[in-house]
Amino acid sequence: MKKFLTVAVQTLIATLVLLVFLEGTFYLLGFPTGSSAFLEAIVMREKLSTKKPKGEFRIFTYGESTMHGAHYGPLSSPSRWLKAYLHDFLPGKNIQVVNFGRLGKGSDFHYEVFRDSIAYKPDVAIFYLGHNAFLPGNRKDEVEADRRQMKKILREFLRQSRFFSAVYRGIVQIRARYKSKVREEEIMEYRIIETSPPGPALERDIFLRNSSKYWENIEFQKGNVVTILDLAQRKGIHTLFFKPAGNLKDFAPTHSAHQGHLSSDQLRKWKKLYAQGRKAEKWKDFVRALEFYHKAYLIDSTYAHLCFRMGKIYFVQADFETAKRLFQEARDYDTVIVRATSDTMATFDELKEERNLEFIDTKKILEPEAPGGILGEPIIEDNVHFSLKGHALVGRAMAQEIAQRGWIAPHDEWQFYRERPYEEILKELGVNPKLLFSAFIKMVSYFGTHYDNRIRYAQKALEIYPDDPRALRHLAWSYWLKGEREKALEIYERLGRVHPEVLQRVLK
Repeated sequence: MKKFLTVAVQTLIATLVLLVFLEGTFYLLGFPTGSSAFLEAIVMREKLSTKKPKGEFRIFTYGESTMHGAHYGPLSSPSRWLKAYLHDFLPGKNIQVVNFGRLGKGSDFHYEVFRDSIAYKPDVAIFYLGHNAFLPGNRKDEVEADRRQMKKILREFLRQSRFFSAVYRGIVQIRARYKSKVREEEIMEYRIIETSPPGPALERDIFLRNSSKYWENIEFQKGNVVTILDLAQRKGIHTLFFKPAGNLKDFAPTHSAHQGHLSSDQLRKWKKLYAQGRKAEKWKDFVRALEFYHKAYLIDSTYAHLCFRMGKIYFVQADFETAKRLFQEARDYDTVIVRATSDTMATFDELKEERNLEFIDTKKILEPEAPGGILGEPIIEDNVHFSLKGHALVGRAMAQEIAQRGWIAPHDEWQFYRERPYEEILKELGVNPKLLFSAFIKMVSYFGTHYDNRIRYAQKALEIYPDDPRALRHLAWSYWLKGEREKALEIYERLGRVHPEVLQRVLK
């Protein structure tokens, strides 16, 4: 037994010495710590090296699907438009723009990606964060629970090792060579079109604005931005953030709830007035509808759909100031939060005062292109994602901000007069009818239970390819989900005439 213990101790010591030797060797060779499949896929695609060539300027962008490009990615995204404009404004400069945006991920994830990508020596880091703070997997309690799992603890420990990071990086690279796989969250279309979209899980996905769990996630998002700032300052990296902006006019709340206490009598009166308002609105008697809605609003103004319906009427009446206020209330009281609320946006102003946070106010960039100055279509197409024109405006805004700060070259060296027409850059990026069709189809699935939006984008897809079976199925199924069965059957009959074999598969 004693001999066995001696051998075991000697083996352990030898292993530790070997690991220390390997760690030192990989340190001297310049191997970075930290690695993930997501990061390494981008490093490989962009041919990034930890040894930056002389004269090269690197800009890394991070953030949610808005920065990723969402339905138009990877051909079009704010990052790609930034790169195109930098090519125009600073000809001859060696500038690399790398997009680390990812769908569905929040600020904690993007802090980790930023931390691990610093080894590739970015000069500027640009972040678009805020919309995903309340999505599953990004919330404070879930992130903290994940950190306590042994698998996560072990992974974080190994990520600090240059040797183990290099081994994992090699495994990822080998896999990528032999197996091309699209991440599940980037498919964005239901595999089976005739699928009922999932609704919110009330206990998990509902957030009342006056609840403690709502505010803990607002603070969690703010804290992660501070963590990013601190790290960037220690590493001497310039940072620029976007204050997020979402669709107010054309994206109805996902779920509404009465967020204050109502007596049974108040609730009964409210429901009656709301129902009367909806009936009058259906018959386009907007004056009468507003009378009922206003009375309901005086009883309880926290029901998101009430605010949204009132906003739509005021928009039609061209009272844009009142419409905007009501649309903002509708967004802020939506209990399924898929757009940054005014409380999230306020944290950026707070950090500007507290930490000199530099940010672009996205709203100010996009509002001049929005009807009535209220964000929505055609500049923001769903809840938060920009249209192609939105990508261009935001990309150009980033270039302007970088120029004003003199981060690549003095401002007077920027040749803004060389800017190419929007249409020319679109063509260069590879935007064509096929991409537009694909984007519109993805949006149909993405809209979930927002049936009017689904129908509108299925129709837009059919304007490109009038007899496409996928578009016809999406349109028919959206009508079916909305309860307009006759219209759905008309579309399915049309599908049967042009693609009878597809209809047979649907019926099975």
